[in-house]
Amino acid sequence: MTDALKAPNEEPPIMTPADLAERARTLRVDARLTQRELADEVGYSPSTISKAENFHEGDGMVGARITIIETLTGEAVEGPLYR
Repeated sequence: MTDALKAPNEEPPIMTPADLAERARTLRVDARLTQRELADEVGYSPSTISKAENFHEGDGMVGARITIIETLTGEAVEGPLYR
């Protein structure tokens, strides 16, 4: 998250792993990319993209979600921003 997205003296928003999954999907759809096209861009398999976009507790996909979000926004995701 950038400082421009938060008010002065305000903490960045807390995102859950489920929020990260939804953000990854929304960014991909907004970019008009298929899961396969995004997979090629980030070097993952299409099934990894699908798993990253479909949250399941303890799925271990936080790193993939962050990579997807960073790739599609061009901005670093700095933590801790999720719990």
